[in-house]
Amino acid sequence: MTINLPQPSAAPQSATSRSARWITVSIVIIVTAGAIAGWVRSTGSSEPIATPRVALTDTTARAPVGTHIRVRVLNATTSRGLAKRVTFVLRDFGYDVVDFDTDRRGPRTSTLVLSHTGHQEWAQRLRRALGTGSIEARADSLRYVDFTVLVGSDWKPPTQAFRP
Repeated sequence: MTINLPQPSAAPQSATSRSARWITVSIVIIVTAGAIAGWVRSTGSSEPIATPRVALTDTTARAPVGTHIRVRVLNATTSRGLAKRVTFVLRDFGYDVVDFDTDRRGPRTSTLVLSHTGHQEWAQRLRRALGTGSIEARADSLRYVDFTVLVGSDWKPPTQAFRP
């Protein structure tokens, strides 16, 4: 004996389920397109993000090739974070910034480059990379750095992307 049960018929799709499916597909397409665009953008040119006032290709501001010019940067202003910003700029120019901190002697209005080794040409290059300041010779054989930069309020940081 065979019993034939009625087969359930496919219920027609409601308009809301069709629109929900359409919205889901649209979101997936948009997210995928955004991911592809981000990947293409990240594999583009490797131009530097930060653009200091002096071009990074300026050879008179860069550290000489093959030399390690050791620099200590001290923030002598009331603005927080300038020593770190100067550190990034000088490293972009090829200087070996070995230390950065806050100057405890009080605020300065002008930037000062202290030359401990007497290399006047290097001091001029460093000053050019900073875009401001004066140079003063202060011989100190006990220093582990060639130069100390006292960042004054006359130094204006270049616009740059956030660096955590």
